[in-house]
Amino acid sequence: MTSNFREKQWKIATRIPFTSDYFLKLNPGSKLKKNDLFPEEFGTYYLELGSGWGEVAVSLAKQNPNTGFILMEKKADRLRKTIRDLKEQGIKNVKLLSVNFNWFLEEIFESGIFDEILLNFPDPWPKRRHHKHRTLNPRFLDTIYILLKNNGIFHFATDYGPYARRGIRFFRDDLRFKPISSEFSLQRANFPISHFEQEKREIGSRIYYLDRVKI
Repeated sequence: MTSNFREKQWKIATRIPFTSDYFLKLNPGSKLKKNDLFPEEFGTYYLELGSGWGEVAVSLAKQNPNTGFILMEKKADRLRKTIRDLKEQGIKNVKLLSVNFNWFLEEIFESGIFDEILLNFPDPWPKRRHHKHRTLNPRFLDTIYILLKNNGIFHFATDYGPYARRGIRFFRDDLRFKPISSEFSLQRANFPISHFEQEKREIGSRIYYLDRVKI
C-alpha cells in the first residue's frame, strides 16, 4: 500500500460528517489511549465494530453505566440516529468514530484497552471470489488479540451458516482464544436485539453466535 493511498485513507477517517461531542478525534500516527476516550475513567471498556443504527450499544450503555462504549460506524445517517437516541436518553458513556474499521483498526487504539469487542452481522460476502473481503479472518483475529485485555471477550454473530463454520475453523486453529461454553450457540440470552437481527428472526433465519475468550 502506497503512502499516498494511506494518507487518503487517514483523511477520510479523520473527517467527521457533522459536529457532535460524541465523536472521538483521531490523529494519524498517534494511538488512542484509555484516558483519551472519555473525560472520566470507567471500570470496563467495550468496542462495537459496525454499530449500525446503534440500538444494541444504546441499550447496553444504559444498562452498564460503569462501562465506556466505543462505536465504530461509517454511515452518517446511522450515526445521526445513534446520537439522537443517546441525547434523548441522556447517555454519557458512549463515544463514536466515523471510521471504516477494516482499514487500520490496530493503528487507532493502544493495545489491551478493551474488555469486550462485538462484531454483529458483518457482510458475509457469500461468493467465493469475495471471501477475501470478509472481516473475520486470521489477520483480524491478530488485531482482536492485540486490542483485548487478557481474559477479554470477543462476540461474533452471523446469519450465514458458511461464514459461521469458517469462523469456527479459524478459532479452532488459533490457540489464543477459547470458547466461553461451546463452539457456537443458536441463542444469545439477555442481550439486545438489533433491527437487522429482528428482521432475520422474523423470516426464520438461523443465527450463529460465536463467543471467545482471549487466553
